[in-house]
Amino acid sequence: MKHAAANLEPQIITTEAQLQSLCDGLAQAGCFAFDTEFIMEDAYHSAVCLIQTATESGVALIDPLAGLDTGLFWDLVADPSIEVVLHAGAEDLALCQQLTGKTPANVFDVQIATGLVSRDYPLNLARLIQTMLGVRLHKSQTLTDWRRRPLTEAQRMYAVEDVAYLPALYRLLIERLAKTGRLDWAREEFARFESPATYNPPLTTRLLRLKGAGSLDQEGLAIASELLEVRERLAQKYNRPARAVLRDHLLLEIARHRWTLPREIRSLRGLHLRASAIEQLAKAVKRGRALPRDRWPVLPVAVERTPEEVALAILLTAVLRDFCRAHGIAFALTASKRSIEQLVHAYTRSEADTSPLSRGWRARVAGPVLGDVLQGRASIRVIGGRRRPRLEITASSR
Repeated sequence: MKHAAANLEPQIITTEAQLQSLCDGLAQAGCFAFDTEFIMEDAYHSAVCLIQTATESGVALIDPLAGLDTGLFWDLVADPSIEVVLHAGAEDLALCQQLTGKTPANVFDVQIATGLVSRDYPLNLARLIQTMLGVRLHKSQTLTDWRRRPLTEAQRMYAVEDVAYLPALYRLLIERLAKTGRLDWAREEFARFESPATYNPPLTTRLLRLKGAGSLDQEGLAIASELLEVRERLAQKYNRPARAVLRDHLLLEIARHRWTLPREIRSLRGLHLRASAIEQLAKAVKRGRALPRDRWPVLPVAVERTPEEVALAILLTAVLRDFCRAHGIAFALTASKRSIEQLVHAYTRSEADTSPLSRGWRARVAGPVLGDVLQGRASIRVIGGRRRPRLEITASSR
């Protein structure tokens, strides 16, 4: 399907008056698309260099580097009465939380929505627009330095194309979701963007992201959790990435040895911190060691799977892949290796069922067929010949 693009000549927003006028228009529209260009490689706080917005009326480029207070814009992103449209927008939405402390609301992600009405997930924006709208983008500025001014014509075109077609994608996907009865599925998926926990993960999640944390005992984990808090505060203070302030392996080494003296910590090779910062790390170790046992963190224990469980997981994966193919849903969005393993363990070990496959739209849609297979109520055979084989699953009477 060939799509005629909206007006690609952007409005450039460089004054507070222009920003106020734009935000008034976006609020009145009730729905707008946006994207950002930001740099986060060498700092704790992401440097937002450009914000692109689009409605049916056209595209605007907000230039934060012109000294604008973009709080007005982020207030719209957090306004539940206004729908915001993005493509793979997790990082863009995190900026709202980071810069304002407000949680995004009423989000529509076109990448996720596409996976609910087709087998294509995840698709990058250029491929998605070409597949669904028949428009080829000129993606040539992926490594550009967005801090430089003035923006070049090529940079402006790249920035405009990132949002110009999102309103059309939104309309098309809303129609397909409604037609297939999957609009509720999409809202269910987007709800996680409205949860503060998405942007402020719990301690267990942060410890799991600490490479090598599994080698620590529980007291070591308690110390590591205190060190993580100090590292975060130092990273904010110095405006440096947390792992650049204190690398994971150094943090683990401090936790493993339970060093409470600054001179012990200072002996680590590769540690480049001021005396005051090292003192804070030593105090963190003391706090961790002082925690009572009932407050020590507990990480999930990796369970060795039996050969039967491995076989069951492979079987369920094949069944679910075929089910998704037949129903036009992206398997990668429906399930993960972990979610399938959790479902198997709940069946074989009588464990609490924590699998996402047992909740929400996944349970309503895929749950019956997976349940039939696990409970022996279904027969499976391969049909279609050698060239186009597929599974046929026949459920017996219940």
